Amino acid sequence: MDPENKPKGPSPHYSLYQREMFKRGGEIGILPSFSVHPEELQESTKKKLNDRGYFYANSNAGLGWTDRANREAFYRWRIVPRTCVDTNTRDLTTTIFGHKIPAPIMFAPIGINKLYTPLGELVPARVAGELGIPYCLSTAASQSIEDVARANDEGTSEKNESNSVHEYSGPNGGNAKSPRFFQLYMGHDDEVTLSLLNRAWKSGFDVVMLTTDTWQLGWRPTDINIANYVFYYPGAVGNEVGLSGRAACEYAEYASGLGGPEGGRIPAYEEVKQFLPLWALPTKLTDGLVEVWTRFAV
Repeated sequence: MDPENKPKGPSPHYSLYQREMFKRGGEIGILPSFSVHPEELQESTKKKLNDRGYFYANSNAGLGWTDRANREAFYRWRIVPRTCVDTNTRDLTTTIFGHKIPAPIMFAPIGINKLYTPLGELVPARVAGELGIPYCLSTAASQSIEDVARANDEGTSEKNESNSVHEYSGPNGGNAKSPRFFQLYMGHDDEVTLSLLNRAWKSGFDVVMLTTDTWQLGWRPTDINIANYVFYYPGAVGNEVGLSGRAACEYAEYASGLGGPEGGRIPAYEEVKQFLPLWALPTKLTDGLVEVWTRFAV
């Protein structure tokens, strides 16, 4: 069970972490500093974070039935083992939007990361760069687009077995060294929205993920109990993406529109079809998004 005794394969042997822990525990009595069991890991975060931070990432609308149904649907998938197959080298690599990545895992767009650390999104963006897996930046982030892109590239600058897998030959406005995507909440001002998208493109975010179902918050009893809506607190964070633009005053109304009572805006299908080609991203990707949307929206 030598943790180093594995032939090199197309993707890193992430499971060697288990061997390493067994060896360290057996030989020198050092145990892991945190659990990798998902439920125990979740419980440990609940003990570490305050209620506002924990429930921002973990609460659901209503009684959480949709979340439960999604989990139950996922549980119905099964891994079917194949025997008499050499598993010394396994290929976990996959491709998404033209990016070859070392494993089928991505960082989802979660905003307001300064709830967890003063560095906010700079931390997960850097870690994503170290791993070479896609990082998706939220419109409601608490760091600027440009600073997050810089942190992501800094994480990639030290090459390792994981981030060296990444390959991409498609268009990119910022010569990004690692895959990064941008999640968009559309505001009430199309010019500002386009400005955000073009800033993202110039910073190396070459995929846009348009959120179409959050024009207003759902009924969230857990958050209501502790008044958990960060935008109303003094020194609120979550508007840095917009307010860090070339003219902060231009974004003030946009930012307040996302965080205030009106919420964001969900555009009609025809509006998006006309809007997306205005973005700097080459047409083939925007057309692809419109093509997919057509199946569900009309």
